[in-house]
Amino acid sequence: MEKTNRVSRFQKGAVSVLVALTLPVLVGAGALAVDLAYLHVVRNELQNDADAAALAGARKLYASGAAALDWSGAATTASNAIALNSAAGHTLTDGQVLTGYWDTTQTTAGLQGLPMTPGPNDAPAVQVSLGKREGQNQGPVRTFLASIWGVYAKPVRVTAVAGVSSPGTIQPGGLFPYAISKCMYDKFWNVNAQPAAPRVDPLTGLVPEFKIGSLYKYSNCDSGEWTSLDTRFSGANTIEQLMAQGNPVSMSVGDMAWIQTGVKASLFTDVKNCSAAGDRQCEFVVVPVLAQMVSGASSAIVGFACLQMLNAETGKDKYILAKMSNQCPPPLSGGVGPNFGVISPPSLFN
Repeated sequence: MEKTNRVSRFQKGAVSVLVALTLPVLVGAGALAVDLAYLHVVRNELQNDADAAALAGARKLYASGAAALDWSGAATTASNAIALNSAAGHTLTDGQVLTGYWDTTQTTAGLQGLPMTPGPNDAPAVQVSLGKREGQNQGPVRTFLASIWGVYAKPVRVTAVAGVSSPGTIQPGGLFPYAISKCMYDKFWNVNAQPAAPRVDPLTGLVPEFKIGSLYKYSNCDSGEWTSLDTRFSGANTIEQLMAQGNPVSMSVGDMAWIQTGVKASLFTDVKNCSAAGDRQCEFVVVPVLAQMVSGASSAIVGFACLQMLNAETGKDKYILAKMSNQCPPPLSGGVGPNFGVISPPSLFN
């Protein structure tokens, strides 16, 4: 019995020593867990702040009808947005804002500074970097318990890039069921302008108006045709439904669109009534640009163009009077495609 008591006392003593030895480690590990969780919270706050500021700046890049990107306005808007946010309980006062082009394929990594000549995959963008470190936003993030390990503060830095690109996909409801050829796009759209824009008549200084008619009367570069998009249904009723409701499914660059046959006179009357000459319900529309125009066949979509429909001729020579534009309201869209005048809402790139 006495021997059993001695063993019990020895075991209790051993446990006490073990607890005494491991307690600092356990307390320290708990302290690190608390402070790491707090650092994560602050980092998330900063990232959300940087995202919001970058998106605010990106919204200013394109001004409706402007001949150039508003780089300075975008940078100023992003800088002003920084001060509207806070992290770790303090209003932000410091941040770095850069503007340039973002390679959407990231073949060229990071933000490409100005001046530069953008390629087909380069989208105008705003980069915002925020941090809490020495000399910035009240310094590094202070720790609560990790000081027992000699860690009194930790710096945190985040970066956000947001920009504006043209869509590679148009979500349901965003497309008008009329297609134009890539040849027409090349004729009336200036891809080399910064940003890309409708060509301007050098004699008048105005964006030229042009007639879009069916293949049987107009050449490929001046022709357009009604399209039932992803289906092969024919008839005016199908097109009228698409005019009212848009594409029922998403359509992307590379998808095949069915080109209708026939002129369908009533549809030109519908366009006349909803164009700029009518109630303006279809004045600015997003249409698919097709690789080639062949009636009664499918053709690949190469991009999405913005057309301003001015009027329509409903008599013997039926056509739509239109001009290229970059003033279509941003459609519900996704992905990245060539800039034919349709601009997606600003989005985060990184």
